[in-house]
Amino acid sequence: MSLDFFTTDDGDIVLRASQGCDPVHDFRVHKFILSLASPVFKDMFAFPQPPGQNHNEQPNTPIIDISEPPYILDTILRLVYPGVEPSKIPNVSTLNALFSAADKYNITSIYPILGQSLKTFLPHDPFRVYIIACRFGFLEEAKQALRMLTPEATILPPADEGDLRHISTIDLYRLMWFVRMRERSGRAEIQGSILLDPHCCDLCYEHFTDGHDFHVQLEGKLQNLFEENPCAQFGDLIRVLGQLPDPPLGCTQEPQATYDGIDCPLWPSFIRGRLDFLAKALNKINDTLIESAFEKKF
Repeated sequence: MSLDFFTTDDGDIVLRASQGCDPVHDFRVHKFILSLASPVFKDMFAFPQPPGQNHNEQPNTPIIDISEPPYILDTILRLVYPGVEPSKIPNVSTLNALFSAADKYNITSIYPILGQSLKTFLPHDPFRVYIIACRFGFLEEAKQALRMLTPEATILPPADEGDLRHISTIDLYRLMWFVRMRERSGRAEIQGSILLDPHCCDLCYEHFTDGHDFHVQLEGKLQNLFEENPCAQFGDLIRVLGQLPDPPLGCTQEPQATYDGIDCPLWPSFIRGRLDFLAKALNKINDTLIESAFEKKF
């Protein structure tokens, strides 16, 4: 990332970013613009600042030391200055640092932009998105993150355990409650779904044993899929059928295979209909539990 943008001669104050950097990096900026964006900077500029001591600085140009690293300050400034192309936010850690800086300096005008960036990381890092969203008041993004959470996504690698310092006990308990209830309710929905009914017609009844085995295999694979991906959609459930052998020998795919006007359940289109119903039921469970999680007064 180039850090040579904020070097204009007409800047009337220098922000010096120095966290872990040698040498430090100076940003020559304008009090007026930063005062409009941040009441914290506005109050800061009201106090006398020491003039620059560096030979590269113009005489009497005040300098303010900033604790944020240069790339964070550069991105914040690009978001604040009108007509300046913002920097790409590479990862959730950087986004978290930007949110922290925006909160520290009360630069609320850039929250919507950071919120849009938050959504782009939802599929890749829902746990950290949930933490950031809860911390900075992005309710809808927090709900979307819950929906995408998998058991593996709730386990932080050792290097990132510091993220947990920024989540409240209530938000952490809300997450744990949702994951536990979703697993319990999802399993019950899959086990209770009538995917096959081997007693529907005489042909299926004759192959009851094979039909039962097919049902057990289908139910087992659906449970495994749900555990790995609780956000599974209809297309994901359909792909499970490709992992199974054909329905019991003798079951026809012709629509004439009916019993009292009901299509044979082992007819593939009937199974697809049942899976579509199951996918909608699982999504409804997610929606209900998410709303319940945020309505509860723990």
